[in-house]
Amino acid sequence: MILKTLSKVVAGLLLTATIAHADLTADFHGIKGNADIQSKAFLKKIDAIGFQWAGNDNIQIPYFKKFNDKNLDLLSFFTVTNLDVMRELLLKNPDFGAYAPYNMLFYKMLDSKEKTTWFGHLDADLMLNIIGEKDEENKKVFKKMVSTLDELALKELKPTESKKLEYSNKLPEKPLTKMVMKLPEGVKDADAVSEWAEEWIEKHDGAFVAQKFIIAGFLDFKLEYDDAEQEFSKYDAYWVSSLCHFKFSNSIFNHGEPQAGLFAPCSIYFYVPKGSGELHVGYSQVGNWLATTGIKDEAMKKRILEIDGEVVKVFEGLGFKAE
Repeated sequence: MILKTLSKVVAGLLLTATIAHADLTADFHGIKGNADIQSKAFLKKIDAIGFQWAGNDNIQIPYFKKFNDKNLDLLSFFTVTNLDVMRELLLKNPDFGAYAPYNMLFYKMLDSKEKTTWFGHLDADLMLNIIGEKDEENKKVFKKMVSTLDELALKELKPTESKKLEYSNKLPEKPLTKMVMKLPEGVKDADAVSEWAEEWIEKHDGAFVAQKFIIAGFLDFKLEYDDAEQEFSKYDAYWVSSLCHFKFSNSIFNHGEPQAGLFAPCSIYFYVPKGSGELHVGYSQVGNWLATTGIKDEAMKKRILEIDGEVVKVFEGLGFKAE
């Protein structure tokens, strides 16, 4: 009797430990029907709280036109960021660029599968864990920025349902892929770097387009802050490019795993520390998808790892080496 009781206690403790280990990937909120119109109306209001956005909306339409796949009634990615808050954070840690901007996802399956539009983004703590941020004040500032947008979303969109996406796997040992390359001789001060970067960005974009990637967005933080006469002299250059692979994304998001769109498009951040003569690049590696989105299909997992390798090869071809 005692042994049986102890066994039950131990089993209960193990179950509790397993449940406690689950971490949050995203809080999703739901609206009945196709919420395309509501999502755009909401985004038009976020500038009032200091955010700006760029849209890649109704991706299910070009998916159907190009691949004749129709499993979604709505798939939209909206990249969002707050320039004022991000300036403070980027000056302290350039790796915040991995989520500057971060992605707000809206998706709806076909009515035959589900009648709800779900919206959400990666949990702030997960983004911070991927970045590797340890400073408590920086984390507090970032989470407050994210929560401000969340509060507005709940107020304006008025969801009637909610669900959580959780994960219990470990993140990769190095959640960020980080690489560096030397700038050409003579490209040292900010003006020279800016002139060189303008031409190099075209080379970068061409290299990825040649491998069937899409440049889904671009934000030059250095230019934005210089134009606004805001201090950002720690960097001779800092920009973020949003990267997506259309065929790859269709094979995942449009084939039963739309929640993985939380990670898309991927923010690739580039920066040149003042006077360093080095261009750094970083981004959230796709191993984070495998750990947190609940994808179980082995073929999908293999393709995700392959696409990660393709991105690394393009950067190596451009002259980057792993940090």
